[in-house]
Amino acid sequence: MKLPYVVSPNTLKAYATSDTMKNCPSEANRKIVSEDFDWDNEITPAPLTYFAAQALSKIFHRLNPLQLILQKDVNMLMDIFPADIPLKFSVPYIKDEQYWKRSFEIKFPSRMSLGVTFWKGKYLSTCLQEYLEKVNPDVFVEEDAVELSKLVSPFIYELGLNQLQIVRQPTPPVAYDDVVEDTCPYSVTKVFDHIPLEPVLVKLFNLQEISIVFGINNLQDNYHTRFFEFSMADCESLCRGLEDLKYFRILRINRSNLDCSKVKLILQKLVKKETIEELDFNHCKIGDYGMKALGGFIYIHKNLKRVRIANNRFKEVGVQGIAYALQMKPASPIELLDFSLNPMSLECATIFAAAFVRCKEKPQTLIVNSCGFSGASAEKMAGLLSLNRGLTRLDMAANDLSGEAEERLLNALEQNRKVLRVDLRNTHISEATQAKVTELLERNKNLLGVETEPSDEIPPLYLNEPEYLIWEYNPNNPEYIPGRYPERIPEV
Repeated sequence: MKLPYVVSPNTLKAYATSDTMKNCPSEANRKIVSEDFDWDNEITPAPLTYFAAQALSKIFHRLNPLQLILQKDVNMLMDIFPADIPLKFSVPYIKDEQYWKRSFEIKFPSRMSLGVTFWKGKYLSTCLQEYLEKVNPDVFVEEDAVELSKLVSPFIYELGLNQLQIVRQPTPPVAYDDVVEDTCPYSVTKVFDHIPLEPVLVKLFNLQEISIVFGINNLQDNYHTRFFEFSMADCESLCRGLEDLKYFRILRINRSNLDCSKVKLILQKLVKKETIEELDFNHCKIGDYGMKALGGFIYIHKNLKRVRIANNRFKEVGVQGIAYALQMKPASPIELLDFSLNPMSLECATIFAAAFVRCKEKPQTLIVNSCGFSGASAEKMAGLLSLNRGLTRLDMAANDLSGEAEERLLNALEQNRKVLRVDLRNTHISEATQAKVTELLERNKNLLGVETEPSDEIPPLYLNEPEYLIWEYNPNNPEYIPGRYPERIPEV
């Protein structure tokens, strides 16, 4: 390989000779410049092997020499092979990572590529993404998509789709003056279909993670609301494609019109897929009905660990559904819940606090940034740390914790010896309180590995609150008595 591939370019720049030294009188007449690695480019002619490699690179689709030549010559070919070799010739035979990295930088110069460890998979995933994002669904040829996905499937573990083109909608007829327009939304079924994802996803047998945005980018003056709609058929096609993938773990649908009925359909189709570990529905339109379906998914699923539902449209009933599912045993081993950017009332804070008082094992991370907590609701959320022993991280940034909530937070942290991180940015607390919080968190970090005795005492903060609302949410509970707490299930 060439020297720049062995030595980091940053290292070469850091130790490069400065212009001041090069212009120094004592250095100007040097005949040997040891730091110049390209000194022989215009002096010594290239070897014949280089010209042979150039000729072979132009006919790679007809003659593949990689199995017949020495490794040093293979390295030379990888440095000069063009990046536009058809995938059906390059994918099966070229394994060199530097070639795929160079091809990615040439073909996709505007895309960010940080922390990539498998360049061949990154390049092929981006090629498939570009094809699916730009293909016209009205003239979509399923055989071509299947052929491409089958070719790249062994190397793709992640797939991200930042947009999907929508099918052409028929132009409505011209309305006459004597015709009454039917504006009822239930009269005509609106169809907003995209390309079927099922035939593509079925072939990606190594796929572990998929991120989808149902919409179109860079519309400028051609904006129409229907460009961001999608149908139940799109959801069914997506779920059928994911159904048989053995290693699939993460599903992300962001910045889309994902409402209650669609999320319920997706959860129903995927509830038996035990490999799923994360659901990310940030910046969608999920309401209370969809949140109750998500609560049922958490209650039934065995391996779900992370749920992200920031910036949606649910309220108290939706929070009740999630809180009820968290308290049930057995249930998913939830590790992270992200409720950020969802305005929550005092009742939501009470439901949260009541649930986390009983949940001593899960989740370990709760994110409620910018949820509008202030006054009594902020006091509830800060006080839940006084008994909960499962949380190790609580993010409450961009909420108002001034006043009594600030005192409640300090009292709770003094009792809690498990929490290791609390995000209190822009919460209107004083510098003295922030310093005390940092001191208590440092104490907890020093207690890692030291056994502490759990406390079963309910803090006075929750004694007079309607915690039974969580229990009341279950419609099939024949033992429900209004105003009475359910019996606690002893922990093993």
